Amino acid sequence: MPLAHQQGGAENLLLHWLQQGSEKYMLVCAFLQDGPMVEIARKLGLQADVIPASRLTDVSNYLRTVRELRRWMRREKLSLVFSWMPKAHLYVAAASLGTGIPRLWFQHGIPAPDMLNRLISRLPTDGVPCCSAASQAAQRRLSPVDRTTVCYPGVTFPAELPTREDARQTLGIPAEARLVGMIARWERWKGVHVFLEAIQSSAAAFPDAIFFVAGGEHPRDPGYAAELRALADKANLGQQLRLLGQIPSAQVPVWLSAADLIVHPVTGAEPFGMAVAEAMGTGRVVIASNSAGPAEIIQNDVNGVLVPTGDAAALSTAIERMLTSPERLRLMGQAAYVRGRSFSVARLSERLDEVISQTLAGRESFGAAGHP
Repeated sequence: MPLAHQQGGAENLLLHWLQQGSEKYMLVCAFLQDGPMVEIARKLGLQADVIPASRLTDVSNYLRTVRELRRWMRREKLSLVFSWMPKAHLYVAAASLGTGIPRLWFQHGIPAPDMLNRLISRLPTDGVPCCSAASQAAQRRLSPVDRTTVCYPGVTFPAELPTREDARQTLGIPAEARLVGMIARWERWKGVHVFLEAIQSSAAAFPDAIFFVAGGEHPRDPGYAAELRALADKANLGQQLRLLGQIPSAQVPVWLSAADLIVHPVTGAEPFGMAVAEAMGTGRVVIASNSAGPAEIIQNDVNGVLVPTGDAAALSTAIERMLTSPERLRLMGQAAYVRGRSFSVARLSERLDEVISQTLAGRESFGAAGHP
C-alpha cells in the first residue's frame, strides 16, 4: 500500500477488506509510508511493516525501496503480492522480478491515457482487478496484454438504521415534507451545480419539499464552493435549500434514512459510485447520471433512475416524477435495498479470494467478472 492516511475510497476499501479478512489466505501488509492506517492494521491483528519510499524522481531512494521490498517479499515467503493502488506497482513490479512471486494490482479509477498510467500498465503483472466494467474498459485500452477482471467494491452499512420517522425527528425535518438530497464533496465533476439548477423548478412544483447537500469544500477545486453558494443565493429558495457542509460520517445514514430521494448527477467519469450503493442499501431510490459506475449499479426504472449526464432539466423531471408517485417510490426503494446490499464487503472478500486463487493456479478464466 503506497499510502498510510485515509484520503478516499481506495484507502477505506482496503481497511474494509482487512477488517473482513480472507477465508483462504493469511494477509500481511507493507506500507510505503508510516501513518494511521499502519496502526489500524496492527490493531486488527495483522502484521504491518513500513518500507519508506519518497518521490519517484529520487532514483537512489526508489532503488533502496525496491531492494527492501524484495527482501520483505522473500522473508515473508509470499505466495502472491497485491499492490492495492497503481503507484505501489511501480515498486512491486521491479521488486518481484526473478522471485517467481505472482503479482496483482488494483485499478480503482478510470485511468487517463497519460504517460504514468501507460507506464504502470506496461509493467509485468499477473492481473489487474478493476472496480467496475467502465474501469476495466479504460484499463484494457492501456494494457498490451489483457489480464483484467472486475471486482466490485464492497459497501458497509450500520447494524441498525433509524426509521424514516426517527431520522426526521432527530434532524428536525417535518414528517410530511418531501426530502431530496445529495451527499458529495464539492468538486465540479460531482455535479452539485447540476442539482442546484434542477431543484429550482422542483422547488416551485413542491413548495413543501426540502433539498439538501451534505459535503464540504475540496482543496482540489477551491473556487467551486463560491460558485455553488452564488447559485444557491440566486435560486433564493430560503428554507427549502440546506447546504449542510461536511457532516460527521455517523450522520450520513441518518440523512439517508430521512430522505425520499437521493441524487448523484456526476458530470465526470465515476469509476464506481460508493455513495450510490450506500444510499440504495438504505432503501433510497437514487437518480444518477447514466454513465460509468452508476450505470452499472442502477437498473433504470427498476431500482433507481438514470438521466443524461449534465442535464439539469432531465434531473428535475425525474425528481418530480418520483415525488408524485409514492407507491412507485416505495416499490423501487425495496428493489434498491436488495441491489445496494449486494455490494457487500463479504462479497468483495470472496471475489478477491477467487481472483487470487485463479492467479495462483495460472487459470485462463482470470478475466471472468463476478457481478453481484
